[in-house]
Amino acid sequence: MELQEVLEMASQILDEERSKPTILYELANSPGVIANPAGLLPVWTVLQERGRYHPRTVLEDTGMFRLKSVNFDLLCALMDRSSEQQKQAMLRLLITRIRGENSYRHRFSEIVNAGRWKDCTSELPLVAEFVARLGNKRALIESLRDVRMTPGLTWLLLQLEELIALNFTIFTPGEYTQLENEISSLSKAFTAFELEWRKAPSTGPTLERNTRYHVIKELPELFASVAEECRRAKYMHVKTSLLPGLNFEVNQDKGAVISFLEKLGFTKELIESLNEAERLYRTAATPFDFKSSMGHLRSFLEVLHLQAGAAVQRKNGGTAPSKFGEAHEYLKTHGVLTTKEQQLVIQLYSLISDTSVHPLVAEQEYARLMRNMSIEYGLLLLTKLDKLGVN
Repeated sequence: MELQEVLEMASQILDEERSKPTILYELANSPGVIANPAGLLPVWTVLQERGRYHPRTVLEDTGMFRLKSVNFDLLCALMDRSSEQQKQAMLRLLITRIRGENSYRHRFSEIVNAGRWKDCTSELPLVAEFVARLGNKRALIESLRDVRMTPGLTWLLLQLEELIALNFTIFTPGEYTQLENEISSLSKAFTAFELEWRKAPSTGPTLERNTRYHVIKELPELFASVAEECRRAKYMHVKTSLLPGLNFEVNQDKGAVISFLEKLGFTKELIESLNEAERLYRTAATPFDFKSSMGHLRSFLEVLHLQAGAAVQRKNGGTAPSKFGEAHEYLKTHGVLTTKEQQLVIQLYSLISDTSVHPLVAEQEYARLMRNMSIEYGLLLLTKLDKLGVN
């Protein structure tokens, strides 16, 4: 595709998102897959906080919910079909949407409500999620320097609330500090904007005046809320780095694994298997819970290789593997895995399959080792598949 075609397609996706938003979060596992669905009630209420309570509750378990969006998937598909130059141009296009004046659309409602976030739609939540997950977080944060005071900004801040509350590991502590600074500067710019509005005569179109009124009414609370969530998220980073059994880097890599699985078209069940292994590990009350967690890790590794083999087969031809042993051999034969990497996953799979945990090692320590190694190996394999253009 030519560059102009890529940009036009991206623009069409963003325009559709502004008209009919698709961004939402849902439970990573269905209640039927989770051992104690009733225990989800306190967590489920976090989703209901959107737009009602500020600041949002920042969840420690970042695997509880997952992003769902048709237009996010379309942007990913377009990115996969683009050259590196086209990808960078596409990301720049998304950032310009944040800085534009027309990043929102009024719903059909009474004109008195014009400008309220509930009565507008915007593509900026999609832009924020996509740019953050594609790793261009610095550009996303710096775009706040030139953002316009519109309902689009209101929606952008609401999505940042959501993103931090449900996926606090997506930003590093340093990025949270940068985000706090940009929010502080934006709040000061808002003060000048509000003062200018109050001094101006009450003239002009009613739609425009009501829009500004609601923007001015809603933004201050969101500035304070995002700043407080940044503070809380930085504390959560400290907590996960200091408490035994928690590892920030691995937690962040787990998020990267899930992002790759979604981007490369792996099945929903594979993601659910990894999330259930994580849930059992985090909430384990007995050694049986740790054993169940490792059982899900074993299934995750099996299906990961089978689906990776099928994806490579679609690109290179041949017969798709049907067993775990065939799958890692197929991936080595086609240059995805080296011999040493193949030997590593064979040994890892054998360790996870061995239910007779060494008596000198506590069940939790063993489960943690298997969990961490599975995540890091999964990230290695998925990164290779992504670089090879496999989907």
